[in-house]
Amino acid sequence: MFKKLLVTVVVILFAQTSAFGQGVTPDLAQGKTAMLFSFSGLSNLGAGDFEGGLGIKYYYSQGLALRLGLQFATASEDIPANPSPGQTSVDGEQSATRLGISAAAEWHRGVGRANAYLGGGLGFSRTSTESKSPALGTTSQVVVKNNDSGENIAGAGTFFGGRAFSLFALAGVEFFVVKEVSLAAEYRLGFSSLSRADEERTAGNQTITAKIGGSSGVGIANSGVLTLAFYF
Repeated sequence: MFKKLLVTVVVILFAQTSAFGQGVTPDLAQGKTAMLFSFSGLSNLGAGDFEGGLGIKYYYSQGLALRLGLQFATASEDIPANPSPGQTSVDGEQSATRLGISAAAEWHRGVGRANAYLGGGLGFSRTSTESKSPALGTTSQVVVKNNDSGENIAGAGTFFGGRAFSLFALAGVEFFVVKEVSLAAEYRLGFSSLSRADEERTAGNQTITAKIGGSSGVGIANSGVLTLAFYF
């Protein structure tokens, strides 16, 4: 749904651009503000990772913009028990939720229709997962929270329970389709640290908790992010 909406908006905006010509001069003076809508996103464990969301950008001075973003993702998938005729059953389920926040500063070169920028920022996110196995007859469901192997939910990727923190430098280009609307794309180089949540596996009345180690790394994110901005 969001991808179809984005494609529609982009087509309309570029159509307007062709109709009104090339005379687009954005107003990026101090106090200018924009609402941000991010699509696609970086890999789950990449530097400065996020999967899109909402944000706001504020020009502290001409050429220097500060931004704040909120990210939210949730996914779930049913696991059919497929019982035999007359057999009782309970379907299983996988689910995951991610909530994150990010902040960054952008230093823009020039105020033209297309301008490059450099910057830096930080991000934090928390992810939780849960799976319930299908159960047949008198078999009890096995409930696993924050599975060590992650939860691979069709169409939404793999989620790992835990907390992620990142520091990153960024480089991007912002292009103004019309004076009040822009599209921007950027890549990041940074440090990311993942602290995995403990796995909890419950079967019947017994719960087993397993400690899971964390990880960290430095690298360039393997994909970019497209941001649609509406200035006011």
